[in-house]
Amino acid sequence: ETTRNATSRGILALLERPDEIERFHAAPEALLESLVDEVVRFTSPVIQFVRTATRDTVVGGETVRAGEMVVLWYPSANRDEQAFADPDRLDIGRQPNDHVGFGHGAHFCLGANLARWELRSIFRALGEAGTLSRLEVAGEGRWLTDLHVGALAEVPVRRRA
Repeated sequence: ETTRNATSRGILALLERPDEIERFHAAPEALLESLVDEVVRFTSPVIQFVRTATRDTVVGGETVRAGEMVVLWYPSANRDEQAFADPDRLDIGRQPNDHVGFGHGAHFCLGANLARWELRSIFRALGEAGTLSRLEVAGEGRWLTDLHVGALAEVPVRRRA
């Protein structure tokens, strides 16, 4: 589900930014790895997780006591202006890109390598065929509402004139 959502949301993000599509089509293999990580960072397919502190700790100057629950908002972390230059801009060449789209530490996604492989395959095929530069968004998308994973139900697209 998360890889599917990163794919659809990543395609939409690119269609809304024709300059990034041109950049990608000019050098698809050179930008493929960074595009995949940027899509995961920018779209943050997992919205949030709740964790329970196992010991007292301090996070961002705030004390969290053992047993307290903490909500992790991945889109917020992945758009943190202290961690990313121009965090609200999709930059398919962003380096470094230390996003937390796959989690971190003990909670790092076991499927991250497979997800990256799938995303590379999809975007490689789109890049080699030049598909994205021939499409444009043709109306408002419809989003599914979920607090855990953000998904598009549909977005109308059409072939560019």
